[in-house]
Amino acid sequence: ERNRSVIRMKVVTLMMVLAVGLLPVESARILAIFPSPAKSHQIVFRALVEGLLDRGHQLTVMSPDPIETNNPNLTQIDWSYAYKLVDENGDVAVATQEKWSSLKVTQKLLAVTEMFLTAELNHPEVQDMIRNPVENFDVVIVEYFQMTPFFAFAELYNAPMIGITSIDSIALAHSIIGNVANAVAHPEMVHKVSRVLSFSKRLDYFITMLFTEYVLFPGEFEKYDRMIEQHFGPNMTKSVQLMNRLDFLMTNVEPALGFVRPTVPRAIQLGFLHVKPPKPLPEDLQQYLDSSKHGVIYFSLGTLIRTKSLNAKNIGIFIDTFRSLKYDVLWKCDGQIDRIEKPSNVRLMRWLPQQDVLAHPNVKLFVTQGGQQSMEEAVDRHVPMVVIPFNFDQFGNGDKVVERGIGKSIWMERLTTDGLRQAILEVIENKKYKRNIERLGKLIRDQPMRPVDKAVWWTEYVIRHQGASHYRYKPAKMPAWQYHYYDVVAFLFTVTVLLVVALAYVVRRFFRFLAGHRWLSTQVKQKSL
Repeated sequence: ERNRSVIRMKVVTLMMVLAVGLLPVESARILAIFPSPAKSHQIVFRALVEGLLDRGHQLTVMSPDPIETNNPNLTQIDWSYAYKLVDENGDVAVATQEKWSSLKVTQKLLAVTEMFLTAELNHPEVQDMIRNPVENFDVVIVEYFQMTPFFAFAELYNAPMIGITSIDSIALAHSIIGNVANAVAHPEMVHKVSRVLSFSKRLDYFITMLFTEYVLFPGEFEKYDRMIEQHFGPNMTKSVQLMNRLDFLMTNVEPALGFVRPTVPRAIQLGFLHVKPPKPLPEDLQQYLDSSKHGVIYFSLGTLIRTKSLNAKNIGIFIDTFRSLKYDVLWKCDGQIDRIEKPSNVRLMRWLPQQDVLAHPNVKLFVTQGGQQSMEEAVDRHVPMVVIPFNFDQFGNGDKVVERGIGKSIWMERLTTDGLRQAILEVIENKKYKRNIERLGKLIRDQPMRPVDKAVWWTEYVIRHQGASHYRYKPAKMPAWQYHYYDVVAFLFTVTVLLVVALAYVVRRFFRFLAGHRWLSTQVKQKSL
């Protein structure tokens, strides 16, 4: 009987998925804008674009990573030159190794963001779309970080707007739609998040929230408002109001990985959006992984951390650690390979199909910077991790890896040969990490539909209904002093103080009266004597 119930449940789930795929929808015109010159971000957005193309929609996509395709439904505006701006002006590895403060990192990030946004807005085809808005779009999908000048396209074309992120979103975006954005429970990703919430940490998070909300962002919005006025004209809506046009916010997060917070219906959690079934490996790589006697450690610091930016000390730590191990090491190295004197058990390669490498059963461990896409791929392929976070959300991701029991985390400034070696051996040889990540991977896969199907469905929902204003959480627009009932608290406090003062006055008068009465009684008695 139990088996029959399980079979029925699977059949129902399959029918639901098929029904979603067969929902009638006309080919829509979609404008998608993804400004960030970061491949780890773009592979997430690309998955959504491909899913929408598979449904027959017509897309105009602005991106630094154009898709190689002959699909007639895809028009692309190529911003690939934005990568050069980031390479020349922002180096995450240098910031970490020189121990920059969170404020300095944030200021540098915002300066680089303003730089590439300006360059992208000045693209001739973008300018033509601004000056001649003759096309009609059924929805505008925009990367939802500090990209407010591009939100103006939704206003320009009078279209619903969907925001999407490749990782979790900033607190401001969550608060705009009404999600809980507690500074302590959900600190901004610039923090080196600690699992121990001491008073000093909580104070730090709270001060950062105040500084970000009342100093940093207002200054940034002034810059973006000038950009909006320059390109879209003085009558265009300003940044904060444009952010409030949002119909849905799609965050690429999976609650089972630790991204848990109370959310409103306008928040769509995806997670693992870019993860695909493994493909066959190139023959030489397949042979290398097959032939490893003890197994392979895969080492990659992602697309933003360039190997050439690692200093000699840290390169030496990695080399000495790998030399001391019996395992083979496959190192994705995008710098000058010749400058690294590698041990015999280390193989350097400039590029690797990471998802397919992690799917090989002989890969025992993934040493990673802790980018979210890398973390998701490791979980899906059931490969435990040693995380060496550099910046942004990577510290929080490292904490999540430790909390879930699927790996270890070592901060770069605390990295030593012995510490790294011990962490690697602990995660490989203690089978609990493998068991935990296998269980977590199975939990996450147990969904009624694939993340990309979920993202496509909600996009088409917005198209079908010309927006989603019925899901708006009205209290999100309330002033903070009303939403958190500071005025009510102030009123009750004032009333309480007045009552206490009045009571004190009455008591004082009463005791004075008693004292006066005793004195009068004494005088009367003395006279009577």
